[in-house]
Amino acid sequence: MSDDMAAERDFNQRNIEEFRRNGGKVGGPFEGFPLLLLTSTGAKSGEQRVSPVGYFDIDGRIYIVGSAAGRESSPGWVFNLRANPTASVEIGADPPRAVTARELPRDERDRIYATVVERAPGFGEYQQRTDRVIPVFELV
Repeated sequence: MSDDMAAERDFNQRNIEEFRRNGGKVGGPFEGFPLLLLTSTGAKSGEQRVSPVGYFDIDGRIYIVGSAAGRESSPGWVFNLRANPTASVEIGADPPRAVTARELPRDERDRIYATVVERAPGFGEYQQRTDRVIPVFELV
């Protein structure tokens, strides 16, 4: 594992622990941003993977965005959900609940992504940094 990957895993683990300790609240770069914990099944390993992911509640529906801050490849959880869309989420102090992830088709994705950018302009910058279409998933 590269040093960058190890540092990212440590960062995520600290945020996961803080989230669970504080009823869904996390400081640092995520402070004040709606965050959930997504537990997905590893596409290759089959192991359970927990990822802190920012989310958007748009018209009463929960969406997550595979931006990876505009890096050239999607975060690992995107590949996991594509391989196995059954997952669970923890939001706030609520217990984990089962969800199914539905990747949005391009027209629906573009409409929702515009709302995401209105609420969090950094996501517009992420899209500009990469040639890939940043995926959006609805959790149902």
